[in-house]
Amino acid sequence: MANRSKKVVLSARVDPYLKAALELLAASRKEKIVKVLETFIENGLQDLSVINPFLHEKPRTKISFMNVFIAIWTEDEVLYKVRAGALGPDYAGETLWRQAMVVVGYDYFKGDDDLYGDMNGLTEKWGYKADYNYSLNLELVRSEWSTVEDYVAFIESNKPFEPSYEDYKKMRDQSRAK
Repeated sequence: MANRSKKVVLSARVDPYLKAALELLAASRKEKIVKVLETFIENGLQDLSVINPFLHEKPRTKISFMNVFIAIWTEDEVLYKVRAGALGPDYAGETLWRQAMVVVGYDYFKGDDDLYGDMNGLTEKWGYKADYNYSLNLELVRSEWSTVEDYVAFIESNKPFEPSYEDYKKMRDQSRAK
């Protein structure tokens, strides 16, 4: 898996006047446009509020999207995706949610590894706790993640046909043996 801590390229089309505004702001601050954009993105994610999936008081409170993200972030791409998806489609989108549900929903992937752990220190700091304590075999999840992704793509493109994960793997193996 690639090292996810390095900078990545993000390509976006913007209106010419926005590019001119970015250039002007960057020049006035003696910064590069990229730095200005990073600041805008981070501030925008911080300002976006979502229902807190980790505190279960009534009524449900809202928190910054970045606080949720910080709680689940890890450089382990598969672990990060399962954590995000297990929060639900409102936080991770339908496809990632379905992928995570395959992992947390089948006894096949059960193990001793706590999916959320201490949420990057936020369990103690802010009292965060996941709705459910998922114990997984993360090595098995990592080794089969591409198969899980393929399975969910297969299910999404072949509705209403929905074999179990185990049946899908058998069908796939049989088709490869021919």
